[in-house]
Amino acid sequence: MAGAMLLLLGALLLGALAAQPAWQVGPSACTKVPGFTAADLYPIRSPLAVADFLIDAVAGGSFCEIGTRRGDIMSCIHAHNISVTAIEMDPPYCKILRSRGFGVACQAVEAISMTSFPLADVYYWWPMSAVTQNEAWLKIVAKALAFHRRRATVYIGFDTHYQEDMLNLPKLVRLYGANVTRIHFDEGGLVLGPDTLSPFYQKAMQKFEASIERPFYHRPGHWGTFHLAEFRVGPGMWRRMKTRGGGGGGGRGRDGRR
Repeated sequence: MAGAMLLLLGALLLGALAAQPAWQVGPSACTKVPGFTAADLYPIRSPLAVADFLIDAVAGGSFCEIGTRRGDIMSCIHAHNISVTAIEMDPPYCKILRSRGFGVACQAVEAISMTSFPLADVYYWWPMSAVTQNEAWLKIVAKALAFHRRRATVYIGFDTHYQEDMLNLPKLVRLYGANVTRIHFDEGGLVLGPDTLSPFYQKAMQKFEASIERPFYHRPGHWGTFHLAEFRVGPGMWRRMKTRGGGGGGGRGRDGRR
């Protein structure tokens, strides 16, 4: 019986692989979650493929996203039986997140006290300004974890379409050490005009064109390659940070994440 079941599963897997061309990026697991709808389009939010990666990374733990907008990434992660919370400074987005049933610290991450800082096993962000926010936020999270005598893993997103992200990635890796994973995604996009037939476009609350002819803030479509840098926050990182001094916060908004 077990052998027959394995053969059936193998046949189903081979069938799925045959249906997916080798050169094509497959759909996100989020699209298969009953009732899931992405409220935002990339690059207003991270690609859904980031959620696919984080689901495995967070399995059995808890998750906190800093700057989640309408909560598409954390919504998909939560659907896989993972506890989630958000840190979001924009009150209208906080209201939307609460309407979706998520816990929210509705403050700038720089303004949250150490005693009330949301604790999680895994943190993720893709900020508005990599240069002014990534290292600062990493220091804030590390300080909060040290205060509570906790360890965690931080993932930071970097978009290959955005020069500031790519300039900041090697700097952070050199300073603090990180494992970097490259993630490919394709959520639509045409050479000419908006991709109005894409299900993501049709269901998005904020629609816009991102095409080869008219890039949306350097994005020639809703496709590309992301890098996720994984930082282990614990005694080793705390020692590195002591040599770097304190971190600031704030910064200008990144084009495309409004």
